[in-house]
Amino acid sequence: MNKRVLLILFVLFAAFSSRMAAQSGAVKKVANAVLSITTFKADGSILATANGICISNDGTCVSPWSPFAGADHAVAIDAKGQKHQVTKLMGANEIYNLVKFAISGAPAGVATLASATANSGSAGWIVPYAKDGAPQKNSVKSAEKFMNKYNYYVLTSQADDKYNGCPLVADNGQVLGVYLYSASTPSATDVRYANDFTLSGLSINDPVLRQCKIRVALPSDLKDAQLALLMSQQQDPNNYEATVKDFISMFPQQNDGYWGLANLQASKGDYLGADNTMKEAISKVSDKSECHYNYSRLISQYAQAKVDSLYAPWTFDKALTEIKEAQKADNNLAYKQQEGIIKYGQGNYQEAYDIFMGLTRSKLRGGEVFYQAMQAKQKLGGTDQELLSLLDSAVAVCDTPYTVVAAPYFLARGLQYGKMNKYREAVIDLYRYEVLNPSGCTAAFYFNREQLEVKGRMWQQALNDIAHVCLITKDEPLYWAEFASVNLQVHKYADAIAAAKRAIELSKDYADAYLLLGVAQVENNERAEGMQNIAKAKELGNQQADSFLKRYQQKK
Repeated sequence: MNKRVLLILFVLFAAFSSRMAAQSGAVKKVANAVLSITTFKADGSILATANGICISNDGTCVSPWSPFAGADHAVAIDAKGQKHQVTKLMGANEIYNLVKFAISGAPAGVATLASATANSGSAGWIVPYAKDGAPQKNSVKSAEKFMNKYNYYVLTSQADDKYNGCPLVADNGQVLGVYLYSASTPSATDVRYANDFTLSGLSINDPVLRQCKIRVALPSDLKDAQLALLMSQQQDPNNYEATVKDFISMFPQQNDGYWGLANLQASKGDYLGADNTMKEAISKVSDKSECHYNYSRLISQYAQAKVDSLYAPWTFDKALTEIKEAQKADNNLAYKQQEGIIKYGQGNYQEAYDIFMGLTRSKLRGGEVFYQAMQAKQKLGGTDQELLSLLDSAVAVCDTPYTVVAAPYFLARGLQYGKMNKYREAVIDLYRYEVLNPSGCTAAFYFNREQLEVKGRMWQQALNDIAHVCLITKDEPLYWAEFASVNLQVHKYADAIAAAKRAIELSKDYADAYLLLGVAQVENNERAEGMQNIAKAKELGNQQADSFLKRYQQKK
């Protein structure tokens, strides 16, 4: 072998040895903490891929935020090939493209974060996912300060997009930043910034985090966590259940989590599970009286639903036992109200009425107890005026301007006015209900209001309501027949004909619809066809049809 060849081999060996030395030890070890991340759409198709870094033994990780925007769920695969679900988001920043999240199970490795920022000219390594090759040498071109203590690193050279989300690592093995692939400007965001991500009770409504369907983690502060738990009821049921279980784990002496879990279990028909959850709560929580109260509420709600054949132990008697236990420890007025609800459920209407009326003279005085008193009085055979007076009181004690809280009282009073033939007062209250609670206005609501409007001869309002009913419930022949009837009342014969025909299309043997069609046709100078349809109504059993036939025959 000649000297030239030997020299070349020596140089190559030296370069290789230098590279290997630089990559060994602390830098190489960081690869154990690198994750391969895949985010998915709701249909299961892949949304995006990236890398991430595990930064604590409890499975806390960081990565670029952009792959998570629009994601339904995500999976992380560690250096050992183990699959981990991304379980919750712990904060994100869209501007600096960083997200902190948690994964299930124990990670393969954990990276150490740098204790200080790097300066311009500092050398570093971009460490890839274990199966994607060796670390790539790089250096800091410039370090731009943000938030006075963190750096946004602009790097001297571009790395392949497969490195997106990989750690930028100093020679000592400490992670400086998260590499962000860009076709124009290679950069890395200071990884320590993720430590500043904090959650509040309202983080679930963070506009950045709301771009992702993965649930938001609970804050560490109890009051914030309680608010977050309440807000999380808006989430997907599976996310809410996971949040509830997290709350129990974080705050085992608080009632909130057990109450939430027991309600979830009961809603799924798992009454034994719900019962066991409440018994566990009684054994662990610090406020036993509230726990017995919640237990009683759960049981009485079940008993009111009349499904006691499914879980025999849950009766009104059991609910009463639990509320008496709560009252032993605390003379809370809410507990007395719950006793009244139970007495009502047991059919002890006089006792219930007395309890509710007593509460109207207490600090709990409000629309709800007056409304409950009205319900009990109704069962006791109270007069229309007595019921109306109680509903007037329910409305009167509500705060103004009125909110959705007052909505059920306006609805009940409107229906009571209707029973008393006070149609205009009834309709006014039902319009108030609609303004306060539009989401509660079903086709049945508009139909009932239309019936009152017809009785009060409020024809235009009636037409508007029945038209709306037909719009939102297009396949119910009864509503189309009523639409025809109101149009007939106001002499809109063409509209009445069209509505009656639609009713017949939906129900071929609808006698009332044939009568309405026939009458409208006769009044619209379509006598022959109209008489045929009236005769058809008679044939189908309509008892009014014969009198219309005779009347129109006399006018011939």
